[in-house]
Amino acid sequence: MGTCISKIRLNKPLSKPEEIMSTPNNPTNTSNHFRFSSGRRYHNVGNAVYFMPNDDDECDRLHLQHIMERFIWQSAGSWSLEMAANYPKSKFIGIDISPVQSEENKPPNVEFIKANVLERLPFDDNTFDFIFQRFLTGGIPTDKWPSVINELVRILKPGGYLELAENDIYYTSMGPASEKLIESLSILLHERGLDPTACYKIQKYLEENDQLHNVNYEEKKCIEGQDAIRVYKLLGEDYSTAMANMKSVLIHTVKVSNDEYDRLVNEFEKETIELESFPPHIRVHAQKKF
Repeated sequence: MGTCISKIRLNKPLSKPEEIMSTPNNPTNTSNHFRFSSGRRYHNVGNAVYFMPNDDDECDRLHLQHIMERFIWQSAGSWSLEMAANYPKSKFIGIDISPVQSEENKPPNVEFIKANVLERLPFDDNTFDFIFQRFLTGGIPTDKWPSVINELVRILKPGGYLELAENDIYYTSMGPASEKLIESLSILLHERGLDPTACYKIQKYLEENDQLHNVNYEEKKCIEGQDAIRVYKLLGEDYSTAMANMKSVLIHTVKVSNDEYDRLVNEFEKETIELESFPPHIRVHAQKKF
């Protein structure tokens, strides 16, 4: 579901090797992993509320998002792949509810597992040194956040760190097209039992977990410096593409024609750049007690 990336030492085996993700290059791949609607490919997991597609166009957008996040936080971009290259003596495990990751150009110390963070994960207790989860506001129901964090803490080693990163869906400044689309997205999230304000609650969720301590909170409210213009352009492209990719789901909430929806998406991108719109980004990390 979305991306949940973790790290273990190279000599630590997976608890269930059979769960290794099937891919287009893996003969175990079967059609029941996906469903198709309006020319887009989606996950086919019954209890998952995540509604974004997972086809090549969406994977390209997520890669763009990785690059954007690098500039926002001045940190690694394509997290699992870049971290694996930077730390070759560690092993990195990525999980997703659908087998969408390519095996091409994958470092040897990276594996992708098909798993659902809303269920028990296929790992033993106290497996990972570090767990990183990002952008699952659209995938974790409001009442499931504490149980998801409990599950992540279960597989985290004592002394290990858990980091969560989310962003607000609302921008610091929005034009008319942006406001219409974002308000409709907020309605859609509420209808699906999701919390548009989850980013402001993850600190509380970690603080309330009695196995965690040393909780640290960071919030980025704007972009400054020489990369600001580039980031706003990336934001405009990323979020307008996201709105385009969720068209088949969101258009019924926006209540406009196909052509009008496309116009709103184009205006959304322009407004983001011209108004230097930025959705606050938040990340919180905590340590598991010994």
